[in-house]
Amino acid sequence: MITLVSTRVCQNRCSFLELLILAILINEGELHGYALYKRILDITQMHWRPSIGTIYRLLNDMAKRGLVLKNTKGRRHEYKVTCKGMKYFIENSRIPLTRMTGMLATALEAYFRTIKDKPDALPEDLKERLRALTGILDLHSKTIESSG
Repeated sequence: MITLVSTRVCQNRCSFLELLILAILINEGELHGYALYKRILDITQMHWRPSIGTIYRLLNDMAKRGLVLKNTKGRRHEYKVTCKGMKYFIENSRIPLTRMTGMLATALEAYFRTIKDKPDALPEDLKERLRALTGILDLHSKTIESSG
């Protein structure tokens, strides 16, 4: 059985949390551990709450492996993704992203079919997330269209 929330790194497999941390650092730059924790809560709307200890253990492991750079600023440890971390992210995110986008596309299509006669049935929080997703896809549409 494969679990998405496992923090154990296996051969040719990495944890979902690890990929999420790398994605946040790629998008937002240098952050301290608690800021990463707060971003994870925001992204998942607090439906998934890895412990702060799990996040720090994973960050320390990722730093030892050269995926993130750990900088000490006063009492805080700030982390930023390295070139090795970006390469690791690209190599390991393709399969989970392909699976997630397939599931998301199917679920969204079914959801919109279900509410097509009830436009007010689309909740504001979902509208907000869909607008953000649309913006990202629009921003990168040339890359999507030019990919083989």
